[in-house]
Amino acid sequence: MTHQQSQFDHDPNQQSWSTPPQPTEFTATAPQATIRKPLLIAGVAALAVLFTGTIGYAVWEGFIHEDTGVAACKAMRDGKKMDGSEKTNGDDKMTEAEYREARAIFEESRYEKLEEHGTAIVDLAWQIQNLGDGNEMAALAFARPMGMHLSGLQSACADRGVIVNLSAG
Repeated sequence: MTHQQSQFDHDPNQQSWSTPPQPTEFTATAPQATIRKPLLIAGVAALAVLFTGTIGYAVWEGFIHEDTGVAACKAMRDGKKMDGSEKTNGDDKMTEAEYREARAIFEESRYEKLEEHGTAIVDLAWQIQNLGDGNEMAALAFARPMGMHLSGLQSACADRGVIVNLSAG
């Protein structure tokens, strides 16, 4: 039997091709250095923009943009409606839209006590108004919570530097 050398019996140390084998590892590092610099600059620029935006927002919310609850305290102190508009001598009944707007003024306050007492007063006024004629005795049930929240709102306004006399006509 003659022995024929098959392709599976090939000795890897005896190479029969004409070009030498290529290295299996790429050792050039120069392109990585040129890629890192722009990425680093972009990262630092992104952080700077984020930092500047955060500081700008904090300044806007803390010093420039007045809190809605504090603005309502100032309006009440000045004898105006909670939204800052002048009081009218006509019917003082709130429409549903006015109720929602008045409630939103205090809901959007960033001060917990202004939000708590302000929304409670608006809710109580809405409930009393909707009792209807002939239910004056039922309104007495709201006297205690109304007094508690009026006092709480006065204190919350005073905590923000606005003195409101809610008992004055």
